[in-house]
Formats: sequence, C-alpha cells, structure tokens
Amino acid sequence: MKIVIDVGVIGLAQLFETARTGIYRVMSCLALELLARDDLDLYFSSLSSLQVNQLTDHYFASKNFASKSFPRNWFEKTLISIAGCDHQAGQENIPAKILSKLYRMSLTRRIGKQADLYHSHYSPLPCFRSRQGPVRMLTIYDIIPLIHPEYFADGFVSEFRPIVESFSPQNDFVFTISECSKNDICSYFKMDPNRIFVTHLAASPELYFPVREDNIVNEVKKKFKIPEGRYLLTLATVEKRKNLQTSISCFRKIIQEPGFADLYFVMVGTRGWKIKEVLAEIEDDPVLRDRVIFTGFVPDQYLSAIYSGAEAFIYPSLYEGFGLPPLEAMQCGLPVIVSNTSSMPEVIGDAGILVDPLDKDQICDAMLTLLQDKNLHMQYAEKGLARAHKFSWKRCADQTIAGYKTAWENR
Repeated sequence: MKIVIDVGVIGLAQLFETARTGIYRVMSCLALELLARDDLDLYFSSLSSLQVNQLTDHYFASKNFASKSFPRNWFEKTLISIAGCDHQAGQENIPAKILSKLYRMSLTRRIGKQADLYHSHYSPLPCFRSRQGPVRMLTIYDIIPLIHPEYFADGFVSEFRPIVESFSPQNDFVFTISECSKNDICSYFKMDPNRIFVTHLAASPELYFPVREDNIVNEVKKKFKIPEGRYLLTLATVEKRKNLQTSISCFRKIIQEPGFADLYFVMVGTRGWKIKEVLAEIEDDPVLRDRVIFTGFVPDQYLSAIYSGAEAFIYPSLYEGFGLPPLEAMQCGLPVIVSNTSSMPEVIGDAGILVDPLDKDQICDAMLTLLQDKNLHMQYAEKGLARAHKFSWKRCADQTIAGYKTAWENR
C-alpha cells in the first residue's frame, strides 16, 4: 500500500511564525514518526504554493527524510526551475501563483494515479480524477468553528468550512484527536463512527521535560521579560475561546489577598481574535497592568524552562478538541487547572484539577489550592508526569497506521 501524506503546514510554519501553532507541532512530530517506519511505503508531499512546497522539502531534508519526498516528474521540476524558487524569498506575484497552480494540478493527477491512500493532515482533500483513485483520509482536529462560531474571528468559519466539506462522510475516512471530537463529527455530519479513527496526541519528550536548574529557568525568564517572583502560566493563541477574561478576573482577586505581592500571570502565545475587551481591561486596570505579562510567541526550545518555572498552568478553555498545552505542562512537572468540559477530562483524567470554566469561585479556589498547599502541589505534579507518559507519538503513529489498514481493508 503506497501512502502519501500532505504536510504543507510544515512549510507554511517555516514561512510564518504565527503558523507554528498546535497543529504544526502535531504534524511535525507525527510525520517524523511515520516517515521513520521502515514497514511503511509512505511519502510526504505538499499541495501548496511552490515556495511552501520548497520549505516543506527543506524541513524534512534537515531531518534526513529527503528520500521520502513524493518524487516530481520532469514537468514539475521545470515549473520550479521557471519560477526560480527561492525558499527564502516571497512568491506572491501572479506568475508564481499560476506556476503553483499548474504544479498542484500535475502533482494531484499523479498522486491520484500512483497512490493507494492519501492522507491530508489539514488541507482540503483534492478531487482525484482517476477512475481508481486512492482512499482519501482527512485529519479533522475538531469542528469547534462549526459548533461554536461565536468563538472565532469574522471570516474564520468561511475559511475553515472548505476543509471539512472536502470529505465525503459516506466514502472517505477521518482521523481526529479525541473521543469528544469524534462524537462531535459523528453528530454533525451524521457519519458512521467506524469511519473515524481517534489518534491521541502527545508532548514530545525531547521538547517538554522538567527543568531543574534554576539558572536556566532564570535566563529564559529574563529573555522573555518575565519578572522575578512567582507566576501562573497559560499558553495558547490568545483568543476568546481560551476564557482568558475569567482567568484574569480570578488572578486579580487573588493578588489582592495578603501574601501574593510577588505573583504574576504570564501569557505565552500569539494574539488571536475577539480579545480587545480583555486587553483593554488589563491595560486600564492599575492592579493588572504590571502583573499580567504577554511574552508573545516563544520558540519550542524555551518552553520547558517557562513551564518548569511556573507555579501552575491555567487552562479553563471553553471548548477543546484535545488540549495539547496542558499535556505539555504536565510533562514538565507542572500542576494544571483545566476545564471539566469537552475533551479535557479525557486527556487529563484525575491528574489535574478540573473546574467549571464559567465558575470563577472554582477557578479561584483551584489557584489558591496549588499556591498554598505544597503537598497537594507536589501530588498533582507527580500525577501529571505519570499521566503525560501514557501519551506518546509512537502510540499516535501506531493508531494512525491501524487507521490506514482499516480504511484500506474497508475501501
């Protein structure tokens, strides 16, 4: 069985820092695990712009997987040559777009004829014209934009919809990342659950681990302008769905109590949408202005130190398809406070404090508990580490391969 996986978001993330979100982390880790399997006839590809395709190739070549690129024919090589593709230079002019479209048409046609199974990790599934086209599989991480469009920026749902509408619930197969998301997809699309495969995510042990050396933690804190003292931490694209206004409100209440003069709230991540109100609230409040720290995007190599230096990880999100940051935090030995809704209980189990995301008293109490009770803090840190170790990219790859085999057998 010849398998082709589309991983164009890898190249996109090399082009735009803001694309280095959870999906990028998932795709890079899982793709590397799959490509390393000797028992799979598997190749990566990208049906994006010529520039993104080049960046995707460069990324996997740097990981010693250049030979796993789906081979180009003479026509596609000629298009790249005509475009004069420089993976470091912009390719937004009209001729480059036309050449990219011709490239995609050619590559799609050949994949349709040569592949047995095609798996897109994010982009819309292409329409293969060949009579005996490959089995098509799409990863849908969640369908939150469809069931809760109010959480997203204007226009986002219109961009998201073509991705999920590119698959046929009757003829194609779907991967998703939690039983919660599987149930949502089954319900929304009226889809047979046997056509949906759950592949739980993981936190890479090479990137996320407890940092015990205070000097390393302090150096990273200084680099990202995190003040001396204790801090609560959250990490995500800063957006309405992450329920930051409630977290900040609880933090404000806590720091007015005796004994918390050295406590800060650190927010790591790029700024998203529908957050003007919470940003204005912080800026206009003298109590919060100097105590809430926005670091912006932080490269992966610094995250373990930031996780490890915190007192607790706060993540009372209104809805999650999986919730990768809490798992990363637990793998760094950091106790977590998360929502008791959507996928969070499935991922965290009893290894963190689960709260109603709309109940400020519960969230405040959970924060105070982890700040004041050292024994309980240590217990949750240990339980979190043990829980995180149950998730691995090997396991995710095994579940993915099992999905490939089942889909192929039931094509």
